[in-house]
Amino acid sequence: MAKITQKEYEQMHAQYARMEAYDQWSTPYTTDNAITVDKDYQFQPKTAGFKVGKGIVKFLLRTMLPVANKLLFDLKIEGKDNLKQVDNAIRVSNHVMLLDAMINFQVAFGHRHYITGAEFQVKKGLGGKFLRAGGFLPLASSIKAMSNLDKEITEIFDKGNSVVTFYAEQVMWEKYQNSRPLKKGAFHYAVKNNVPVVMTVILFRKPNWLRRKLGVKKDCTVRICAPIYPKQELSAKENIEYLQKAVQETYDRTICEFYGYDYDLYDMRLTPLENKYVSQGLIDKEQTLLTKPNDNALRQSVMLKMAQNRSASKQPTYDEIELEDDILEFYDFDEAEDDALAGHRA
Repeated sequence: MAKITQKEYEQMHAQYARMEAYDQWSTPYTTDNAITVDKDYQFQPKTAGFKVGKGIVKFLLRTMLPVANKLLFDLKIEGKDNLKQVDNAIRVSNHVMLLDAMINFQVAFGHRHYITGAEFQVKKGLGGKFLRAGGFLPLASSIKAMSNLDKEITEIFDKGNSVVTFYAEQVMWEKYQNSRPLKKGAFHYAVKNNVPVVMTVILFRKPNWLRRKLGVKKDCTVRICAPIYPKQELSAKENIEYLQKAVQETYDRTICEFYGYDYDLYDMRLTPLENKYVSQGLIDKEQTLLTKPNDNALRQSVMLKMAQNRSASKQPTYDEIELEDDILEFYDFDEAEDDALAGHRA
């Protein structure tokens, strides 16, 4: 199977976002060799052997992950106190990398941590055993299995100092720099167990000079947002809707603040670059939504207009130079694209 490039991912995501098909899979996966998660599946077995294995896996994760995350992502974590201040919590994370579980495990250090995901990820053999011992809880299609998971999560919170992480967008979009709608499932568990929801957002930043020379395209910052609690005066249904809306707003605002989008103009249907240009007043939001997403053409059009404006005014202003630098750095370009766009400066 041919490797999918990041640009091809971005094109797929742009098309899906325009169609508001935010839960479409873009990353290949296989159900081969997967364990069946049915009514007899034990999420966290009570046997002595499993407990010993779990202790070993947790030790390995705690000792190895900080080193691995530093080397792979130069990981920075902001807002640690927001998670430290809570006992139990449902944690919601955006799903933007194949290895973002590594980041999410480290973010939850200090709590007992469990993470949910698709049932096909639990494979037969050592890998599946390692995943289960690390606290992986598969979301099954079986109604009885999901009922058992419901009970398992309640037992987890009964122990205290526990965090259960959900990828509430449902599917992974590689290195995506917009938010997507959060589904209700995670908030059901928060309301049922009367625990807060903590949104953690994985964000991508430009690597330092050395890491760029080593071929690193994006490094990671994780922002842990303030916990949001269910309201005692609301019914269960109302609380689920309240938490879903409040956490979504927190997520959207975090994305806008980090990437420089205008929150009042931000729209998930736009590509990250389009949101950037809309916030800077370079393109019209409503007109852009009527077109098919094409970031390459959009970049060239914007740079050409800037070059024409500069020719008319003879000298570029400081703001124009800063804006061009921002445009060139916002997306990863091939060297040929860098040269072509930078040529407008001449």
